[in-house]
Amino acid sequence: MNKVPTSTYLQNKNPYTFNILDSLSIKLTVTENPYHLPLEVLFDMAARKNKKRGFLFVSKVLGKHIPVKPAASLLSGGMLAMRYMEEVHGVSCSKRENIIDRLISGQGEREAYLSMLKEPFQLSDETLFIGFAETATALGHNMFEFFDNAAFVHTTRENIRELESIINFEEEHSHATSQACYCREELLQRGGPIVLVDDEITTGNTALNIIKAIQQSFPRKEYTVASLLDWRSEDNKKRYEELEKELGITIKTVTLLAGEIEVQGNPVEDEGAYLYVKDERAADPQVNRISLSSISKKIQDLPLTFISSKGEAAHVLYSGMTGRFSGLLSENNADIDSFCRMAGERLLQTRTEGKALCLGTGEFMYLPMKIADYMGDNLFYQSTTRSPIHRVNKTGYAVKSGFAFPCPEDDCIMNYFYNIEYKQYADIFLFLERAIDEEKLAPLLECLKQIGPETITLVTVN
Repeated sequence: MNKVPTSTYLQNKNPYTFNILDSLSIKLTVTENPYHLPLEVLFDMAARKNKKRGFLFVSKVLGKHIPVKPAASLLSGGMLAMRYMEEVHGVSCSKRENIIDRLISGQGEREAYLSMLKEPFQLSDETLFIGFAETATALGHNMFEFFDNAAFVHTTRENIRELESIINFEEEHSHATSQACYCREELLQRGGPIVLVDDEITTGNTALNIIKAIQQSFPRKEYTVASLLDWRSEDNKKRYEELEKELGITIKTVTLLAGEIEVQGNPVEDEGAYLYVKDERAADPQVNRISLSSISKKIQDLPLTFISSKGEAAHVLYSGMTGRFSGLLSENNADIDSFCRMAGERLLQTRTEGKALCLGTGEFMYLPMKIADYMGDNLFYQSTTRSPIHRVNKTGYAVKSGFAFPCPEDDCIMNYFYNIEYKQYADIFLFLERAIDEEKLAPLLECLKQIGPETITLVTVN
């Protein structure tokens, strides 16, 4: 691997202190960094509006809160898969050094990602990967795609009339704590290893909650908790050991970066007036609409009834390619990739010559990211989110701008997108899993118009 300067966080400043808006001080001691990744490759820091936990590690590879190259995000999932094979199965990847170098250098990520996909890891026992909503739906799906003999499902916060959650659990530190898992019962009945995938572990209690719920109805011997970041304290780790003994199971952990954090100060209470600085000229972008429903797909869509926070029912055609409801198997990966390639190539033809942004929505992250990877260069990806983050235009602070709007699918829930500057993108592609009523989509569309792109393309998968 080519020599790349290591992070100053790891050289002389471990522990490292992050000062957030002169209100919070986060002391971070790195304890595990198997790939010697500079901290600045993985995250920046921001304050969030949450009294339980007033700060946020804003991932620079996840593709959620801030824009990333889609291939960089997809490669980070590959690195987590690679780490899983090393830690749990004792198998090394021959391309290890090249993969690490590509992510750190920020060059050639797509070639490294595609190279990994050509040689998926072989699992002796069928393993079920479960991605946590909302932020790890894409990461979980992305990690799963690097394996043969695997299955995938992601949890959801959506309430579906026809379906009953097979397991229920609470997610701590979240703004929406209740989660459901609608996967086929047979995927859990097989008794093989389960890998729980989250972008970040703080206390680890969310993983413990779902392990208890699964073990009660579908007992097995082996679990793994995989994450990009792991900040569990020694006391948190002891709880894992205690649960292992209590249930007679093994819980392994896999991460790209682990450490312990100490927090001093108080959460930022008031954001103050936020003014989005833009050009005086009115933005009047061309709005296009493209449906991808005509593209051939072997995995059938699912007609279901969504129940909103108000209790209103809506008949919805959900994509079967997300794994959210029926689950997916390794043999589905080729079909999903084929659909995404055809979709990406079609959307590529609609781009202008400028910089582009693909914007996923809520839990609908993996398919838009995968499609974006086929849409050419000079393109970035991120997603809308439920996380309210303080927006401060300050050097070294992660979230400098952003918009708030009612969720188009459920207008009782506030959503956000961040770090899109005025005239930064010529083209913006907004990805929707299903068609949305124009009136409900209007607030989000108005926010996108204020950014000043030349074109806004509303892309519906179904």
